[in-house]
Amino acid sequence: MEGLSSRVKRSLTAGVGGSCPAHHHDGVTRGGRKNTSHVHSHQKQLKHLRRRSRTGRTSKLVAHARTTGTRGEDTVRTVLEERTEIERQRRRLKQELTTAVEREDYAQAAGLRDELLDLDCRDPIYQLETQLEAAVADERYEDAASLRDQLEELCPAPKNESDCVTNGIRVKVSSYYVPSRSSPHLGQFFFTYKVQISNEGDKTIQVRNRHWIITNAQGRTDEVKGPGVVGEQPILRPGEFFEYTSACPLQTSYGTMEGKYEMIVFSSDTFDLDEAERMEVKIGKFSLNATESVPNY
Repeated sequence: MEGLSSRVKRSLTAGVGGSCPAHHHDGVTRGGRKNTSHVHSHQKQLKHLRRRSRTGRTSKLVAHARTTGTRGEDTVRTVLEERTEIERQRRRLKQELTTAVEREDYAQAAGLRDELLDLDCRDPIYQLETQLEAAVADERYEDAASLRDQLEELCPAPKNESDCVTNGIRVKVSSYYVPSRSSPHLGQFFFTYKVQISNEGDKTIQVRNRHWIITNAQGRTDEVKGPGVVGEQPILRPGEFFEYTSACPLQTSYGTMEGKYEMIVFSSDTFDLDEAERMEVKIGKFSLNATESVPNY
């Protein structure tokens, strides 16, 4: 027979991460049976008010994203910043919940569980995802398509790679999150990125300098400039390519990188710098994304 402690532990942790129900309340016991009618009525009213509040705020965000000329970049940044803070709070609350359950402090655990549920309700992306899942389950496909479009407008699908060509020089980049070298609870996220520079032109080139622009979810921008790449200034003849891997730490779970290379183009195989021309080669923007819950359509 299952012990009371095990049943309580399971009930406290089972609800975390689900939909956004109203808080759980114990009914008043009368004649050996619980009278929960007033509780259910209260929960229903509270749930309705929350749904109205969540839907109204999300609609305003989507409307703002649609009316701005820059595809709502400021709105998207605001959403990503909010999600970063929500993720930080969610991790803290889950750790505290686990500790409370292990101590069998079920009163505190119940309060932490409710805080986690409220946190889900404050996440605009989570709200739309929940509504989308419900629409698909109910076979309301027109609603589902509309919700999917709202998700895409509010949080454009992140791409962790880019592929850009400038004057016959192709730069392909792909990024990867490294959990083993990250400490999310301390706001430390570690990414690696792999770069391939291909000379698809008809002249020999050399990579001389690099310039990176790194932006986190809070809008903070850092610039990194330096000679060459990973300590080298590779020379590429037509048809050749150079690959390297580097890393980027970030204080938020989401960000972007973009930039350019300064290269010289040789007019012949003599590698005469006096006759060489300089050009800038674009590095297309790509994401640094540690959050699996960001929608990817």
